[in-house]
Amino acid sequence: MGVLEGQVAIVTGAGAGLGRGIAVELAREGAAVAVAELDPESAESAAAELSALGVRSSAYPTDVAQREQVDATFASVAADFGQLDIVVNNAGISRVGPHTQDVTDEDWHDSIAVMQTGVFYCMRAAGRHMLPRKSGSVVNISSIRGFSPNPGRMTYCTPKAAVIMMTKVAAGEWAPEGVRVNAICPGVLRTPMWDADVARGAIDEQFYLDVVPAHRLGMPSEVGRLVVYLCSDDARYVTGSALTIDGALTAIPAG
Repeated sequence: MGVLEGQVAIVTGAGAGLGRGIAVELAREGAAVAVAELDPESAESAAAELSALGVRSSAYPTDVAQREQVDATFASVAADFGQLDIVVNNAGISRVGPHTQDVTDEDWHDSIAVMQTGVFYCMRAAGRHMLPRKSGSVVNISSIRGFSPNPGRMTYCTPKAAVIMMTKVAAGEWAPEGVRVNAICPGVLRTPMWDADVARGAIDEQFYLDVVPAHRLGMPSEVGRLVVYLCSDDARYVTGSALTIDGALTAIPAG
């Protein structure tokens, strides 16, 4: 029996990449998983893969930047599954390259809408479902770029930093009610988003392989295992934390 047997999770952006890797690890530990994903095809594909692992899974096409869609998805999941125990706010986009003076309004607003406002919408919805039950775990996927800045990533670092503070505020508010909130700050991961940035020349992968002390990229499954821990009873006293998983990239200052 898995450590999350009988629990119900929502994972945003679970159609591919990191979100799908997280969803798979939750399913392997027995959690039913609602796939909240912008792309309907990848949402259905992910739900089918998770169902094949022996858990209940359904797709919920959702744009986290739209409040009405978020609230509707959370209401549907609670009604369809009968409860809500875990929310993983993972959905994100990547706009890498332009320095601050060249960032467009569109890139700024899109990034904030998905990775800051979208996380807020989902946290708020989670709280409204979990607080009356006095139980639940929210895990927000931030990034090492939430506290370790990087040139050309104004539209990424900013919302990721906000997610860390949002995590801590909610954790302090909700701890008395039995609802925990934590953030995970991954470093360099092998995901389709990363591969796309490398392919278009926005990222020099070999540079990171050289500079990361572990000399490799992290895998979505490794982040997924950390999510499982944070959502398990083993972590019942862990809340308000921002946990780094980056092969020691931010532990050793450059040079």
